Amino acid sequence: MRLFGNGSSTEPYRPERDAEVREHLANERTLLAWVRTGVGLISVGFVVERAGALASGTPGGRETALASEVFGLALVVLGCLTLLVGAVQFFRNRRMIVAGVFASSSAPYMIVMAGSLLLAVAFVLYTVL
Repeated sequence: MRLFGNGSSTEPYRPERDAEVREHLANERTLLAWVRTGVGLISVGFVVERAGALASGTPGGRETALASEVFGLALVVLGCLTLLVGAVQFFRNRRMIVAGVFASSSAPYMIVMAGSLLLAVAFVLYTVL
């Protein structure tokens, strides 16, 4: 599977239709949205983890610190997964645009959504119990 470039040619790829150029630009904007989401999740994960370190000095704070570390790490992992899924989607869509075909796939979105829901449920259960 080739991720970069459009083959073995050293010539740059030149789309023949204006619509194809717009499709490539939309694909790039979508990649940037994946990146923004992934970096946001990673950033929040670091903040959550650090908040636990601050709470560890308070009475009963050790349990809070441990939960904070787990949830922070889970957010960082989910953010990294989001970046990876976004990159794979970008290159997959890029190949399809060049080939002039379209095959929708909901699997990448379901992966990130399932991870987010799992994390949310775990957090709710932690706070309630």
